Amino acid sequence: MSKFIKPCFQQRTIKLAFLYPGKDDPFINRLVAEVSKNPICHVELVFENDMSFSIFQGSSLFFKQRTFSNPEYKLMGLNVSNAEYVAAYSFCEQAVKENLQFTDVGMVGACIQPQNCPMCCFRPSESTGQTFCSKIVTEALQFAALPEVQGLHPCTTTPSILFDAISASKRSVCDTNSYRRQLLYDPQVVFVNRLT
Repeated sequence: MSKFIKPCFQQRTIKLAFLYPGKDDPFINRLVAEVSKNPICHVELVFENDMSFSIFQGSSLFFKQRTFSNPEYKLMGLNVSNAEYVAAYSFCEQAVKENLQFTDVGMVGACIQPQNCPMCCFRPSESTGQTFCSKIVTEALQFAALPEVQGLHPCTTTPSILFDAISASKRSVCDTNSYRRQLLYDPQVVFVNRLT
């Protein structure tokens, strides 16, 4: 049995790591943050074993362990069922085999297209061979049938839009900084954050 599979009745936690750009970040990161409701430029999907799934500008899709030591990351946990967790994890394992590349046009297009009326880059990442961070993360969450993202169009979903969708969920655990990320798995912290 794989080490990430647990009994089906067990609650799991996935995290989304949102990056707030610094002054030395690439231009496109600063642009995306500048034109967004929340000044976020990047998102990654993170699992309990610290495997992170996303893509950076100028690179290909990755699914690898990361530490998130950059203090500009804000982590948000989301309680999910085991079935949702396994489906999202499986999507990431399969997608990374496709060697998808980053698309600047898609990322900028997500910022300027109407959210409910995609005009370009509306095909799934796998069929185009290109993607950007919030598109592929949204596709992974939709594949897992998370209700928080079912109404989103991946091609028009910016990191900011994804942040709003997840933070509005009753299943969101808490907001945290990287140095406190281990607290996402502490039941006492979840209980305390739900009371406040």
